[in-house]
Amino acid sequence: MTTTPNPIDDAGALKALVINLYTGWGYNAYRQENKDRADDLLIRNGVCGLLGDSRAALGSRAAAIRRLIPTPSREVPFPGAQERAQIAQVEQVSRDIEAIETLIRHLPVPENDSTWLRHRAEREFLPRLMAADEAMAGQALQLRELARTGADLPAVSQKLEILRAAIESRKAIL
Repeated sequence: MTTTPNPIDDAGALKALVINLYTGWGYNAYRQENKDRADDLLIRNGVCGLLGDSRAALGSRAAAIRRLIPTPSREVPFPGAQERAQIAQVEQVSRDIEAIETLIRHLPVPENDSTWLRHRAEREFLPRLMAADEAMAGQALQLRELARTGADLPAVSQKLEILRAAIESRKAIL
């Protein structure tokens, strides 16, 4: 019984290139460290989605307040001063959420290079980083619920400060 040779066996340089492309010149997508690195990005993307939902809820709250402002008249040419102050507060909190969302999107992720590996052991380090990301996700989920339920703005701002503290603790890990 004779076996036919595999045509890729004689490919030489092409076969080496395909193997290097598959393993990514040392990068293996199936290693736990690389899964953790990808999960870190997915979690942070989800956190940013939750923050976007919070901003949308606050935007609809500002629109509802705008609808309450009466039409100007000769007697009252600039009505709704109190409503405009509330809108300004809602928009300020929304801008704060947007700033935190931008900060989270641009948080650094450890690279997969030899210099990084010399200073940290990824197998122990990346799970700690993911735990910090999950803490951020929990705070962002609570923030979204506060914004959706119409909680007062100081409570939303307080939750934002807790989220900032979670971001700082993640930065401390790096």
